[in-house]
Amino acid sequence: MGVTIIKGRGGLGRQKPTDDGISGLVTQGVTVADGLQLNTSYEIRSLRQLEMLGVDAQYDAENSADLHYHVREFFRRNPAGVLWLRVVARTVTLAQMADNTLLHAKQLLVDAGGAVKQLALCLDSAADYVGTTTNGLDTDVVAAIPKAAALVVDEFRLHRPVFVLLGGHGLATNYGGLLDLRNLAAGEAEGVSVVIGADHTPGVGRPLVPAVGTLLGDISAAAVHEDIGWLDKFNLASDGYFLNAGLCNGKTLAELAEGDFTGLDSKGFIYPTKETGFDGFYWNDSHTCAGLDSDYAYIENVRTHNKAARVIRRALLPALKGPLLLTGAGQLRPQVASELEAKGTTALQSNLGRADEISACDVFVDPDQDVLSTSLVEVKFSIVPVGVAREIRGTVGFVKSLS
Repeated sequence: MGVTIIKGRGGLGRQKPTDDGISGLVTQGVTVADGLQLNTSYEIRSLRQLEMLGVDAQYDAENSADLHYHVREFFRRNPAGVLWLRVVARTVTLAQMADNTLLHAKQLLVDAGGAVKQLALCLDSAADYVGTTTNGLDTDVVAAIPKAAALVVDEFRLHRPVFVLLGGHGLATNYGGLLDLRNLAAGEAEGVSVVIGADHTPGVGRPLVPAVGTLLGDISAAAVHEDIGWLDKFNLASDGYFLNAGLCNGKTLAELAEGDFTGLDSKGFIYPTKETGFDGFYWNDSHTCAGLDSDYAYIENVRTHNKAARVIRRALLPALKGPLLLTGAGQLRPQVASELEAKGTTALQSNLGRADEISACDVFVDPDQDVLSTSLVEVKFSIVPVGVAREIRGTVGFVKSLS
């Protein structure tokens, strides 16, 4: 009776913050007395937290300046980021860090409880480290690629989809024999990328260190469907950093020929570029170690698919081991199939569609399944991703009139 007022909800369309940007970093270093410990996983949310563990920008026997640099860059690019960090001894190779059977990257991912969506691995070697070269890269980097690919596959199997970024250490100055990441002899590493770009800003840059922290920060700050080479969003130059750019072999962009850029890009490496008429520096693209005919040839494809996989599993888990009502012919009842389709569609639309991270989706459950014999329900998810304007072609010409 009377006038009743009911509190409405959801009209503003507000969403919970996503956890897509949670990242991980595994690198080499040294123990700090009463501070950073090796083989220990830390969750940090600022550079200050790393410094409180006794790591600063000064390089000496008891410090790891490259670690400070990578973490500084990560939070410069994404101040709101979350970084899971694990430092291993300098005797641990990059391939061992990535190895799915060893407790380095694998342990960090376990300790993070599956929260890490993108993981970076890089060297931070002692000053006297001298590596060998294979196909224009440190031999350790070449060995790490298939290990990282195996890690990606296993993490997906364990319902913790992750993308892996490797530092392209030991880059040669002759690019003719450089490894072709788009045509790996051992097969594709669709969820793996290699960065060879470096900050050459005098006094603050690291011309011989791959900009792993910088790229990891950009990936974490990007929506899953965004190319980190997007000029309107990812200008590398800010706060006095990346005022000059180049490769991690010490060569600036000005020292490279046009053919060098073409070759490096076609082989799937990630590095900074400069566009005429645009201030700053930008990533050339979001390449992965996969052929251009792969559905996962770019980082945004991998990240979108990984997010969709997590979302779909979370939506369908409540139905696991639940009853399935059948028709007299032993098929799934239409309403049962429809309920499963609705759960999947709602999950994708709510988590990716509403944020424009996918263009469209469709979910289909075939009622004609022999679930009594198999106890298995097949659900097909079809996703139309968001496109990327990798090339824009405009035609400019004169006309006699506009009428």
